[in-house]
Amino acid sequence: MNTTTNISIGLTPEDWKQIGAYANSLIQNDMTAGKFQNNKSGLQYLSAQYKRYKANAMRRLTKGGKLKDFDPSHDYKGKRLYGKKKKVDLGKGKRISGLYAQSIESTNTAFVDMTLTGRLKKSLHVVKTFVNGVTCGYNPGDKAEGKIIGNRKYGREVLGLSTENQLKVRQKIVEILKRKVVETTLAQINIEVKF
Repeated sequence: MNTTTNISIGLTPEDWKQIGAYANSLIQNDMTAGKFQNNKSGLQYLSAQYKRYKANAMRRLTKGGKLKDFDPSHDYKGKRLYGKKKKVDLGKGKRISGLYAQSIESTNTAFVDMTLTGRLKKSLHVVKTFVNGVTCGYNPGDKAEGKIIGNRKYGREVLGLSTENQLKVRQKIVEILKRKVVETTLAQINIEVKF
């Protein structure tokens, strides 16, 4: 029977918190750059209608009090994406009902950047530190789970770390260890970081 023992490699919870914050910053920067943690990047929006709304800061596409180019079934047959027609305020320039009081961080439509309101990006935080690791996650109050699952269907993964980010986090761990132990001792330690 194999048993696993949690062995501290000399990093404190404060060190792991720093490592977790660093990993989070890599993911957040990737979101802005349109990179995903499954090593995909440069993905395109599938909905032409969504792109029009995002480019317009999610404001209603109106002209003379009437909806302009608004067809709720244009991209998703039978589904109304942006509110019920009878209850929609057709005032020029008003935000769609689901985002009425929220600020818009990005109007980029050249590629999927996962930063429309910035809530998902800002929600990422260090949840808990251990003697040999750190757990990062999203705030449940930001409805992150639905966004993560919904985008995962289209190959947009924001959980875990990409290959490039794993290497960067591993290097960060080594840098912290180098500050804590003698160089000769470090050369004898085999460090394996799993995500």
